[in-house]
Amino acid sequence: MIVDVHTHVFRPKADFGPRLVADLERCGVDPASWGDVCARHRESTAAADVAVVFGIQAAATGWQVPNELVAAHVRSEPERMIFFGSIDPGQPDHREELERCHRDLGCQGIKLAPIYQGVHPLDPRYAGIYAYAEKHGLPILIHMATTFSSGTPLEFARPAHMDQVAIDHPELKLVLAHLGHPWEGETIAVIRRNPNVFADLSALYYRPWQFYNSMRLLCEYHAEHKVLFGSDFPFTTTEDSLRGVRNVNAILASSGLPPVPAEVIEGIIHRDALALLGLKHPKERA
Repeated sequence: MIVDVHTHVFRPKADFGPRLVADLERCGVDPASWGDVCARHRESTAAADVAVVFGIQAAATGWQVPNELVAAHVRSEPERMIFFGSIDPGQPDHREELERCHRDLGCQGIKLAPIYQGVHPLDPRYAGIYAYAEKHGLPILIHMATTFSSGTPLEFARPAHMDQVAIDHPELKLVLAHLGHPWEGETIAVIRRNPNVFADLSALYYRPWQFYNSMRLLCEYHAEHKVLFGSDFPFTTTEDSLRGVRNVNAILASSGLPPVPAEVIEGIIHRDALALLGLKHPKERA
């Protein structure tokens, strides 16, 4: 079974604020190149047996994807998709939104993004979310990596902060997105020492040298079993991500550098993320 733990849906014209639009333009990214993201999501994630789906709520950087939109999208293919609700602790009603996503919209997990939301991951507002998620068995996928969005401190994206979260909430299932790039070493240190903390490798394969080094570092620390497969649709597709991960050793040519073992690559791709995160298979819920 292949589980893509990291896919987005959104409508750029409706869900992107002025700051986000300006940041995309500055970086030369044209949202029109993604087409109709919601319509393409089904086809572009079809290479996975299960896809975790979320939006981003982050007023500080212009992300305003309604949780209702994501929940409705997941209901269109309930036997293959899992809904994670996005909660922005920078909003005064974030606790009510958390409970609504859980009790009314049926989310199975939570998506957080400190560097987008402009809140330090150890801020007391996040602590309330962590405690709720731990109590109700909701895994959290949290963006712990750099970003093109501007105006918030890069420090908020440092994976090392999540070590304290794991210590304070030992039963909470955490996934650190994007292997924490460019702090992959910090991420590996955190996931290696905390039983319920994992990482995903979404949005890494298209930086081949960095990706290869990150995968070798995982092997050297014997932490590859704590890494899950993810794509980061629509910034790439599930199929392209699978191809990119399997092609990690292509950069080596005749360099003599040690390859990433095939069993490590396939182990990540076929890892049972649902069991590790305590999630029910969508078919079971349906």
